[in-house]
Amino acid sequence: MQKAVAVIYLSILLIGCENTYEDDGIPRIRNQRDVDAYNATVSSEGEKLTCLREVVIGTNFREYVCMTVAQRERRRRESQAAIEILR
Repeated sequence: MQKAVAVIYLSILLIGCENTYEDDGIPRIRNQRDVDAYNATVSSEGEKLTCLREVVIGTNFREYVCMTVAQRERRRRESQAAIEILR
């Protein structure tokens, strides 16, 4: 039962993470040149963007997904917490 609740929690978390791909005040970035230009305008390390090509679930297409350093760190911590719940 506890594992089922953890799986549901993880599913909700992942669905919520999909919203982190939206604008959030950051323009849609398509290449590394755009990332470098954006990073030149921010002063905080946590606000700098890191971008990766990720496979979109349900397709074989890759999407250029950008998040700030702070967003990636928060996502990593939440994922670790979800894994700990499953153990």
